[in-house]
Amino acid sequence: MSLSLLFNPSSIAVVGASDHPGKVGNVILENLRASSTKLFAVNPYDDYVGGMVSYPTVMDIPETPDLAVIAIPAKYAVEVAAECAEKGVSFIIPVASGFSEIGGEGVELQKQLSIAIEGTKTRILGPNTLGILVPRNQIDTFFTPTDKSPRPHDGSIAVISQSGSVLTGVFEMAENEGVGVSVCVGLGNKVDLNENDFLEYLLGDESTKCIALYLESFEDGKKFIDLARKVTPVKPVVAIKAGRTERGIRAAQSHTGALASSSDVLVDGIFRQFGISRAYDVTELLDMAKGMAWLDHIKGPRIAVVSSTGGFGIIAADYIESSVRGVNMKMAELSDETKKRIIDSSVYFATADNPIDLTGAVTDSMYDAVLATLQEDDGVDAILLLVQLQAPGTTESVVGIAQRWSREGIKPIVVCSIGGSYSWEVLKRFEERCIPAYNSLKRAIWVLRGLCDRGIYLRRIRVIK
Repeated sequence: MSLSLLFNPSSIAVVGASDHPGKVGNVILENLRASSTKLFAVNPYDDYVGGMVSYPTVMDIPETPDLAVIAIPAKYAVEVAAECAEKGVSFIIPVASGFSEIGGEGVELQKQLSIAIEGTKTRILGPNTLGILVPRNQIDTFFTPTDKSPRPHDGSIAVISQSGSVLTGVFEMAENEGVGVSVCVGLGNKVDLNENDFLEYLLGDESTKCIALYLESFEDGKKFIDLARKVTPVKPVVAIKAGRTERGIRAAQSHTGALASSSDVLVDGIFRQFGISRAYDVTELLDMAKGMAWLDHIKGPRIAVVSSTGGFGIIAADYIESSVRGVNMKMAELSDETKKRIIDSSVYFATADNPIDLTGAVTDSMYDAVLATLQEDDGVDAILLLVQLQAPGTTESVVGIAQRWSREGIKPIVVCSIGGSYSWEVLKRFEERCIPAYNSLKRAIWVLRGLCDRGIYLRRIRVIK
C-alpha cells in the first residue's frame, strides 16, 4: 500500500476525541481542524465532541476513514486497532506510550497490536509516537499544542525521527529559522512501518529535496543499505544514528525498545560508502539538511570568503583550511583578473586576496559586484558570504542580491552573519529565499564541508563529473 494515503487522507477518525482542554484527544482534534480533511470523533462517553457527532466506536462511523489516530491508553489501543483493521481503515497511529519500551507487559501489548492487523491491509505507524505533520495540507496528528510548539511552513525537508522530542526540537528550530518542511514523521516503536518504508516513499516525493533522519536502531539493515543506494544519488540524506556507546544503546532500549545496532564503526562506514551525511546533534542535522535541500552539493573544496571585517575572514580561513580544528578544505586562489575587478568595484583600502575584506565601508553594491566577479573565476567552487549587517552602508537589500546570484550564478552561496537580534531577523530573510544562512562560522563552514563531501560521493558514483 502506498503511503500517499497516510499523508493525504480524505478522512480521519480521532479515537479518544475530547472537549477537555489539555487532553491528548482534544489537542489532536483541534490541530486537525485546520485541515480540510473530513473528521470523525470517536468517544463512547459523549454524544458530541467539538461540536460534531461522536461515535461510540470506529465500527459505528458511517464510512471508512483513511486514517485513525488512537489517542487512548495503551491497554485499550489493541482492541481499537483490531476494530480499525476490521473496518478497513488504511492507517492507524496509536500515540500512547506503554508498549515495548517499558518491557514486561508492554512487550506483550505490542505483540498483540501487531497481531491485530495480521492478514489485513491496515498499516500501523508507532506506537509511542507523535504521528505525522504535513504542512502543505495541515494534517497534524501531533499532541503538542501549536501555541507552545509552533509548526514550520511547507518546504522541502522531510524529517523522520524515532524520537518524538527530537522531532519536536527539529521542527521547532526549523520554524524559528524560517525553514520549511515537506513532512515530519514520528516512527515511535516501529511495530509495522519503519524508516525503510518512508525512505522508499520519499524517494518519489517531488516536494522533498532532502531527508533528515534520527534513528536509534535499524529495523532491517540490509534493506536500509539497498534503499540508501537508490536514494542518495537522487536526494541527500542526513542522519543522526544515536546509541553510539554502550550507555547510549541502553538508553535507546528504554526509550523506544530499540534493539542494539551494529558497531558504530560499521554504521559510520556504511554511511560514508552510501553517501549519507552524518550529524551528531539536532543543530547539525537541520543545518546540513537545509544546506543540501537548497544547494545539494558543491563541486570542490575551493572556497572564496567575502567579508567586511578582517577578523572574521581570518577565523574563516583558519577553520576552512585546518585539518585539526577545521574542515580541511581550501581557500580558493583568486586570479589576478578577479582581484583587479574586486579592487575596481570597492574602496581602495579593501583587500582583494582571499579572504576578501571589503572593510566597514562596504555597501550593497560592493557585495553585488564581488559576487558577480567570483562567478567568473574558475578557481572558485563555492562562496562563503560573511555579511556584517552593522555596517552603515549595508541594508537588507543584500538579501535580494544574494538571492539573485544564487539563482543566476553558478557558484553556490552560503551566508553567515554574526550579531544580535537584527542579524537574526535578516538571516531569516535569507532562509525564506532558500539561501542557507547561519549565525556561526563553524556551522556555515561545516555545511560547506558536507556539501563538498556530497559532491565527492556523486562523482565517485558518476552522477556528476
